[in-house]
Amino acid sequence: MLFKKINLLLTGILIIILFFNIQFYNDWMTGKVLNVNNNMLDQMQNLDTNFRKSYRWGGSYLAFQDIKNKLVKAGGPNVTLLLPTTEYLRAQGVNDMDMVEPAVFYYFTGINAVWANSPDVARANWALITLKGRGASLKKIQQKSDLDTLVTEYKKYIKYL
Repeated sequence: MLFKKINLLLTGILIIILFFNIQFYNDWMTGKVLNVNNNMLDQMQNLDTNFRKSYRWGGSYLAFQDIKNKLVKAGGPNVTLLLPTTEYLRAQGVNDMDMVEPAVFYYFTGINAVWANSPDVARANWALITLKGRGASLKKIQQKSDLDTLVTEYKKYIKYL
């Protein structure tokens, strides 16, 4: 009986070792679990939710929080933001920002967002626009023709229509 338990224990340990020798899972283990930057003491000393989110997600979280603050200040609570795709941003020369899905944007900010191929695109009253070489900015959509122009431009860069 004891021999059988030891064999099962050693077999389980061997399977775990072999599992984490696969490159994908080894990268996950070293990147997420054994990460030097993931210091438990730092996290215990800073229990603020915003600090932890910015610590975990970095620059994109901070950029989206900045967008949120500007939209809440200028647009009030009923804002729906039209988001471009990352491919559109690259075509416009914005290389330091990656765009997330509208659901992820909502998770980060609490602000509704849509893509150009969304069924609710008509609700968009703000847009994230880019000017060649000048970065991204926010623009209030005043007329339906402005929205149609932006949707037509953004749809060119959506891969799965």
